[in-house]
Amino acid sequence: MDIRLFEIKVSREEAAERARRKGSLVWKAVFAKARLSEIRQHFIEFKLLTFEVLHRPSLLERWFFHRTETKKQTVTVLGDGSTGAVAWVESLPRIVELSGVDENIVQWADQRDDRLANRARALALKVVHRHVGGVPEINLLRVESIFRPYWIAFYGEVIEGRKVRYLPIPADGAGSHRSF
Repeated sequence: MDIRLFEIKVSREEAAERARRKGSLVWKAVFAKARLSEIRQHFIEFKLLTFEVLHRPSLLERWFFHRTETKKQTVTVLGDGSTGAVAWVESLPRIVELSGVDENIVQWADQRDDRLANRARALALKVVHRHVGGVPEINLLRVESIFRPYWIAFYGEVIEGRKVRYLPIPADGAGSHRSF
């Protein structure tokens, strides 16, 4: 199977080192006795949603300031196909093609495209309204399927039907960051 994905920047060895450190303090406190048993590669389907945002002058701006031009901008939002979460994209990692991928390590999107588009449109409206003002018109231009690579670190024995502790490590080196 051939897929488009974000470039893998974190090697298996780096992921193993992060997994040995076991993440946050809470993780370390709760799962201190768990031993790293295996690291697997996994690909999760995300959607890149591109919107065209149109800013039209308000009635007052047209009357008093004689502004008539419509301003356009393009906005990109990344939607997680498994959880439905969306994130504003400022810059994308390099996208590469990978062929011969085993279907067992690929997780397809559970969320419908229209649900992701509605959530992404609401996020775009919130951000653009906060920075520019007014209520812009937001139109969906395209939806692209893209896969995000992960290293999954398993702690303890992996047996079907039993609970296993795991830590997902983004293999593309990117992360989600909040700005306050």
